[in-house]
Amino acid sequence: MILAMRSWHRPAPGIFLDHGKNVFFENITVHYAEGMGLLAQVSENITLDHFNVALKGAGDPRYFTTQADATHFSGCKGIIKSVSGLYEAMMDDAINVHGTYLKVVNQKNDKTIVVQYMHGQSYGFEWGLPKDQVQLVRSQTMEVVGNANTIRRIRPLDQPTVAGAKQFEIEFTDGIEIPVADSSGFGIENMTWTPEVYFAHNTIRNNRARGSLFSTPRKTVVENNTFDHTSGSAILLCGDCNGWYETGACRSVIIRNNRFINALTNIFQFTNAIISIYPEIPKLKDQQKYFHSGIIIEHNSFETFDRPLVYAKSVDGLLIRNNQIKTNQQYPPFHPNRYPFF
Repeated sequence: MILAMRSWHRPAPGIFLDHGKNVFFENITVHYAEGMGLLAQVSENITLDHFNVALKGAGDPRYFTTQADATHFSGCKGIIKSVSGLYEAMMDDAINVHGTYLKVVNQKNDKTIVVQYMHGQSYGFEWGLPKDQVQLVRSQTMEVVGNANTIRRIRPLDQPTVAGAKQFEIEFTDGIEIPVADSSGFGIENMTWTPEVYFAHNTIRNNRARGSLFSTPRKTVVENNTFDHTSGSAILLCGDCNGWYETGACRSVIIRNNRFINALTNIFQFTNAIISIYPEIPKLKDQQKYFHSGIIIEHNSFETFDRPLVYAKSVDGLLIRNNQIKTNQQYPPFHPNRYPFF
């Protein structure tokens, strides 16, 4: 038995991208980073071609490559492409694509609110710009409230500039349809800074936590990948305005021609099945509108020692077809979810 220890903090990503546009990474390998392998924020059109986060081989004395995700994209737009990469031995996911909900802390008038970043590991970067389209959500049910609106003006309140700021004042071009500062809790999501995603021909293996996370309303295609012992779920579609504050609802997801090999050897957050569609909704029974929608899971191969294949919560439109399931006895079944489809 080998015990590998790490610090809790992640101060130094291998590559940090901020306010980039049309950025192309090709034939790059990150062997170790005390943080993410690649951390990108507020950037547009990013391509990873043969981008690897990997050990140096059998003789590498290390047992993990990055303190957290291999690649992480926060508040980006355009298209994110990750093709023909190798992601192994990370302490978190191969890829995480999301935006960030800000919590509404005060409403000054019918057009102005005060909002703030909530999670201690996710703040200090530019959240929005004038003319960006935004929407409000009710935190307890994760439902959109009112119509989409547009930022007229945004300014930091707790810092002189955006750098390091946690709290902002946002003025909209149109009025807010309902009060959004009551005790039930509301968040705000920037819909302009949301990307399309193409994640294909990658190998994800022998890592901790999960294989891949996608939280964007724009088209997401996950195809021809091999997820080999991803520890938790191989694919997670999440979204929450209560804990990590990572947006948002998926509207068009295609998961096809992937091979899943013995996922779920561990239980981590939201890992209820090999493919887990798990938005955090504290009051699901009160929800009137579905969160995710338009998800297709087809022509995949599941090789598993346990039962749970797909778990889905709050989805409008889920199609599962023409997948192949092979069972094995490489590990004893242990997962508390005993349903292939829940």
